[in-house]
Amino acid sequence: MRALILAVALVAAAPAAAGVMDQARWSAGTIERRGPLTVTTALDFERAAPGEWRVRARCETRDTRTGRWSARTGSGVAVRSMRMVMIEAAPLGRLVLFPDGELAANTAACAIGAADLGTGD
Repeated sequence: MRALILAVALVAAAPAAAGVMDQARWSAGTIERRGPLTVTTALDFERAAPGEWRVRARCETRDTRTGRWSARTGSGVAVRSMRMVMIEAAPLGRLVLFPDGELAANTAACAIGAADLGTGD
């Protein structure tokens, strides 16, 4: 009986995780620590077409020693291809959300690492 319950739970978990990107609006974010700096990336997605979203991005850097912070914002489009979400958010640059939940960016202003996905519920 335990094996049956575990099997059902595992089968149901995969669609639930993939379901975030199926929503009309969803978000992703990550935090990275670089010495005394805390760098955060926040991405908000709104569906434009199947596999395509309008995206707003915010990358913020805070110095924990001095309390100073700076933020950069961008907007653009994101498309899903080969299970990855490729994001172009000018003027921040390009970001990629990999199938395993890792977020990569081509600018030092944005955090990279394991992203938390959500719908705001």
